[in-house]
Amino acid sequence: MTVTLGYSTYATRIVDPFEAVRMIKDVGYDALEICAADGWPSSPVEFSASQQTELSKLSQDLGFESPIMFAHIDVCAPQSERMAMLDFTKSKFDMAQRLHYDDSPILITTTLGHSAPPWDSGKEQIRDAFLSLADIAAESGILVAIEAHAGTDFETPEKAVWMMEQTQHPNLKLDLDISHFIVEGSEMAHSVNLCAPYSAMVHIKDGEKVDGQVQFCLPGDGEIDIPGFMSALRAKGLEDLPVFAEVSQMQSREPDYQPRAVAEFCYNALNTARNAIS
Repeated sequence: MTVTLGYSTYATRIVDPFEAVRMIKDVGYDALEICAADGWPSSPVEFSASQQTELSKLSQDLGFESPIMFAHIDVCAPQSERMAMLDFTKSKFDMAQRLHYDDSPILITTTLGHSAPPWDSGKEQIRDAFLSLADIAAESGILVAIEAHAGTDFETPEKAVWMMEQTQHPNLKLDLDISHFIVEGSEMAHSVNLCAPYSAMVHIKDGEKVDGQVQFCLPGDGEIDIPGFMSALRAKGLEDLPVFAEVSQMQSREPDYQPRAVAEFCYNALNTARNAIS
């Protein structure tokens, strides 16, 4: 099976969502992720239900499978903010359903969010928050894929697997974003081997730690062995999951940022890797 390549509108905050989807298809990507984070033009706060339906139709007309969604949920929001968080989350779940038009899983991904407590003292609280979120997601037929994140307390494949083993909820999976594990010093094959049984999505960017600070870069602009990563996915039976290029805000907030040029750079890096293992 040939690896399929995807791109996220997380990288196109400064582009109209409809134009972004057309651009992503024109560059050559096979799969689509829509960013519903606050502050993006495709957030349900700004992007109406009718626009969501229109975007779904455009995606289908362009030949994409149903988009997945980057939801950016503050899963561990404190009690004083929890109702607002849940209302916002429900609007994202509704949007994910509107974007869906085939028999693929309705997938969203999120990190723990900025309210997550320290891991050592609060991992059970984080677990319980995800279990609560998963119960709500199940009511909407949605799978939530948890993304570990470099520079936080939830940054290793071991912690990601602990979360899966502790929750064992059918609506909770992992977003295997290899870049976060690599940046934190975990070996690639080890990370894939641990996380593969629980993974429903795949992301990649690149980066390193400089003086203890995370510095992300584009896939293909760092040291990650992308053909090796794709081969590892194949070895664990994950080659049917699209590999989504993700662009950090460290790049997309630069004043000279060029959305199409970046999308093309990422595509060329991933496509070269795909051809190398074909």
